[in-house]
Amino acid sequence: MNTTSFSWTKSLLQWFEKNKRPLPFRLTKDPYAVWISEIMAQQTQIDTLLPYYNRFVESFPHVQALAAAEEDLLLKHWEGLGYYNRAKNLHRAAKIIVTEWHGFIPDNYKDLLKLPGIGPYTAAAIASICFNEKIAAVDGNVLRVFSRLTNSFDDIGEQATKRQIQHALSQCMPDEPGDFNEAMMELGALICLPTNPYCLLCPIREHCSALETGHVHLLPVKKKKIKRKTLAMEACLVEDTKGQLLIEKRPDKGLLSGLWGFPIVEKNQGIGNYLQKTYKYTEPLCLIGKTKHVFTHITWEIDLYIIKQVQHDGDKGVFISPKNILSDFALPTAFKKMLRFYNSSSRKNTPYK
Repeated sequence: MNTTSFSWTKSLLQWFEKNKRPLPFRLTKDPYAVWISEIMAQQTQIDTLLPYYNRFVESFPHVQALAAAEEDLLLKHWEGLGYYNRAKNLHRAAKIIVTEWHGFIPDNYKDLLKLPGIGPYTAAAIASICFNEKIAAVDGNVLRVFSRLTNSFDDIGEQATKRQIQHALSQCMPDEPGDFNEAMMELGALICLPTNPYCLLCPIREHCSALETGHVHLLPVKKKKIKRKTLAMEACLVEDTKGQLLIEKRPDKGLLSGLWGFPIVEKNQGIGNYLQKTYKYTEPLCLIGKTKHVFTHITWEIDLYIIKQVQHDGDKGVFISPKNILSDFALPTAFKKMLRFYNSSSRKNTPYK
């Protein structure tokens, strides 16, 4: 297919104008709103993120408010979206924008790339939608659409392939680069689906080489697969006499960094050893259940214990009522799963041994 031809781009834009979803961040060219929406859309479905987006921009309506926010409050607003580093990078970038860019979000692709958490796709989306820069925004949807349009069997997991596709699409960019990028993404989200695409409804099906050759179901090609590591973990719910639970802030680096959670260590370290060393707790542990949580690259298989403590001899964690934990802290899903064991009726009859 000749990607420099404007014939298919015009058909795509006409389709987009008639069929695009009325999303709130499409009602504005404000780079702050577009930035927040694009970061939230990473690893998250649009329908899922909408209530989070509305609440987020209501609480932090501009970059200055975001930069000034307390991290715990920011993470609480992000709770449920997962991949918390996205929120932390938003916070870091907002502070840089306020201090180094006088509160104005950079208006071009190259400068946007310098901000934490903004990669080629997000930078291109903001630059094209808000500042009319002719640069292609290439996400998973666009990779799929382009691979089928061109009948390309190049591995879309390779960075070289992504760069080639971005370059090719940037060469056929019409005068409405923002609309074009959104149209490509929308086509992938609504029509050119990973499985069972609606080819008969596609506005550019006459230009689709994969449809012509019968290769639609074979594309795109993504050879690389994530090898997920499984870790055996031990966690503990430490309860005081008031029914409060011990939570502690996780290290600044690593998985779930900077978030609050219950004491947890790898099984070979031993949760009992950790509690004795950190808090001088000597009460025996009682196993109350097993749970599992799957991250992108790691799976935690967790043995969950409980102990009752009268005194708190350490200075690392704090005791909080379960209700306040959920209302005031951004508790990752892995730890929320543990609360279900604590709240279960069977736990009330569990003896401490």
